[in-house]
Amino acid sequence: MRVRMPGEVCIGAASVLSSISILLLIFVHVAQINTSSVPRSLYMAKLNVSGYGAALEVTLQNEIHGLYTTNASSPLAQGLGLRQFYKFGLYSRCGYLNDTAGNCNNHTTGQQFQPFTTLTEDMNPNNYSLIIRNMLPDSDFTNSKYTGQSTKAAYWMILLGTICAALALVTGILKNNYTFCASTIFAVAGSLLLLIGASIWTVVVNKTEVINDFPLVTRSAGEIPLGITMSSGPALPLLWGAFAALLLSVVPYMISPPFLVMLVTLRPAAALAVVAAFVASSVHAIPRVTRTGRYLYQEDGTRFYIKGIAYQEQGEVIESEDNAFLEPSTFIDPLAIPAACTRDVEYLRQASINTIRVYSVNSSLNHDACMRTFSDAGIYTIIDLALPMNGSIDRLAPSWSSNLLDQYLRTIDVFSQYDNVLAYNIGNEVVLGDSTQIAPYVKAAARDTKAYLKSKNYNQLVGYAAINGASTFRNTLASYLSCGSEETSIDLYGLNDYSWCGASSFEASWAGTHDQFADYNVVAYLSEYGCISSPPRLWTEATALLSSDMSDVWSGGIAFSYFPAASAAGQFGMVTVSADGNSITTSADWDALVTQYGGATGPNSPSQSSVAASTYGTCPSESTFLGSNTLPPTPNESACGCLESALSCQFTPATRNYSTVVGELINTGCSLLGDAGGSCVDIGGDGQTGVYGRLSACDPTIKLSYVMSQYYEAQSRNVQACDFAGNGTVNSGATAAAAAAASSCIASPSATFVPTSPPTLSGGAASTSTRTSGGSNGNGGNSGNSNNNSGAVSVVAATNALVGVAAMAFVGVASAVWTLV
Repeated sequence: MRVRMPGEVCIGAASVLSSISILLLIFVHVAQINTSSVPRSLYMAKLNVSGYGAALEVTLQNEIHGLYTTNASSPLAQGLGLRQFYKFGLYSRCGYLNDTAGNCNNHTTGQQFQPFTTLTEDMNPNNYSLIIRNMLPDSDFTNSKYTGQSTKAAYWMILLGTICAALALVTGILKNNYTFCASTIFAVAGSLLLLIGASIWTVVVNKTEVINDFPLVTRSAGEIPLGITMSSGPALPLLWGAFAALLLSVVPYMISPPFLVMLVTLRPAAALAVVAAFVASSVHAIPRVTRTGRYLYQEDGTRFYIKGIAYQEQGEVIESEDNAFLEPSTFIDPLAIPAACTRDVEYLRQASINTIRVYSVNSSLNHDACMRTFSDAGIYTIIDLALPMNGSIDRLAPSWSSNLLDQYLRTIDVFSQYDNVLAYNIGNEVVLGDSTQIAPYVKAAARDTKAYLKSKNYNQLVGYAAINGASTFRNTLASYLSCGSEETSIDLYGLNDYSWCGASSFEASWAGTHDQFADYNVVAYLSEYGCISSPPRLWTEATALLSSDMSDVWSGGIAFSYFPAASAAGQFGMVTVSADGNSITTSADWDALVTQYGGATGPNSPSQSSVAASTYGTCPSESTFLGSNTLPPTPNESACGCLESALSCQFTPATRNYSTVVGELINTGCSLLGDAGGSCVDIGGDGQTGVYGRLSACDPTIKLSYVMSQYYEAQSRNVQACDFAGNGTVNSGATAAAAAAASSCIASPSATFVPTSPPTLSGGAASTSTRTSGGSNGNGGNSGNSNNNSGAVSVVAATNALVGVAAMAFVGVASAVWTLV
């Protein structure tokens, strides 16, 4: 009879414990991969919303329809209705109508745990999604960025821990001193990784359970439960059990004679190699891009070039004499349609595109799914903050007002949670060659946007997209937008340039512009390019743009346009979307762009360490550039609100869509006020002289109320003088004259300061459809050849990052073993 040696007994015990750990981990990994018996019963967390509908009915005192779906096979995240409860696993989440009937979303490597996003994506976006967003306060439950990023990081720890447990078992079976040592190392590393993963999941689930105690306040019943509860699932204890079993396996591994022998002979260099192999921290799915001087760089110091495309379906275009650019009056938010983003992302990736420019977004919609899709594909976004028609700085009557600032900041707050937002554009072709007096308003928008980003610790850049034109205008405007100081300068200058047509060349089309920007102090790129006047589009300019001929000045560009886009110049689109929206057909233009982008890689120079910080020169002389260096003030919503409540005649629109009448009523009111000996100077401003009225930064509706009040008071407060075709109402509580109220409420009309977060919109204040018309207030519209028409993104490694980390681990261990030999 063979006597077993102590070492064999130790290794045998360790192998049993490793096997138990692996078995438990298998159950953890299969949780919610489908709705069959075993996976259905296993989950990391459970979200029960079965009582929410009844609670909502009591709160709203109205019967609820369409909140839940009755079709168990309905796909998730399509706004088709809530399930009764949701279960979350490592790779997918499933929604159930009862204990057995349910459906799961597509499997994702490292499914992000985002319970609040799960709710809002299943709710009808036109009503219930907005209600719950306004109803729930900010908390760990609603913070999809926190829960999503944390649990995806935990996933990689769990997966790597599982791999280590398997390697510990396999190497332990092999009867060799070196493999016994490797088994110990794998068991220790796996235990640590599983401990981290299990701890993160436990903490996150416990924090989201804050929703369990949130009450609804009703008129009839006082405080009642919300009807939404969060709880942990059986897969979480299994994960802790796997950790415990693997940790216990370390003991017999370590006390085995083979390991003790190896411990004595282990060289320090080998130990360091093994430890380094398992150090994996803060691996981002998509590297952060920052500006150093006039160039963009990734976190590892690699030069970053924008290989981009315009990504916005065209809204409704109304042709008129006032719309020479054929600008749309509505827009379709492309980042709020998950199915379309999933449809398009592979095409974009195949074209080597790393950036999309989006011209208009609706901040009230959910963008988690699309932003996650593009981030996972390594695609950044440049988000324009303006909206068509009444959501941007007006060329004819420019102002930088509180409604625009609030719109900009709401969009920033929504999108800055994502890791793939490269920049925000504050305007597109607002300033034309004969209207440079508008430039101070654009520069003020840059100042306040940058101040807000800094105050919130957001790291996105601030840019502007300029129309091309005569060099005297174009270059001076570019200098104006980047002069003075870092606080008032843009970070990213975009030029919409369509001068390269057909089979042209760098020397013939872009050499002159390139030379004129040779000393520009901030990042420059082509925010639109792709001439259509000499078809077919060969896109050879894309290769030139990313070559050494231009890389010393330019950091890439945005090809126009992915979607069909008709303009006064013709059709720019490169793909056609099918009638059902499920597929696209590409064109020869697209194929040419794919070829050119695929073969173009910008030079990795200059090195980031050699680039000096930007300097900000003296601004252009006001005698040669019709734009003052005195900028408009920061809009002060509280001061303007104070004035609004104190005015004697207040604008109460007779129609819900009052944006079309505000400008006309202001013109009428100013005309009447002028006839009565008054003036509208307080509500206006002059970017050429740098003189801005006391109310110049207020919402247009408040300006209108002020004009109406002044006229009403000039007519001895005759009630008829406040009618304004049924759009005015006398404020019986107002005692002070309008001018006196303005002086009291807006005591510092030229003040600049760091803006604060805008107020939350009420339920009906913002559109909640993906196709959106221009806002109900604001000034003017976007312009140019452009068609101005969901969990937080992961910041941990994607699948390719896992492969890299695993490879590093194997290399490190192999190095250690080799050193020991």
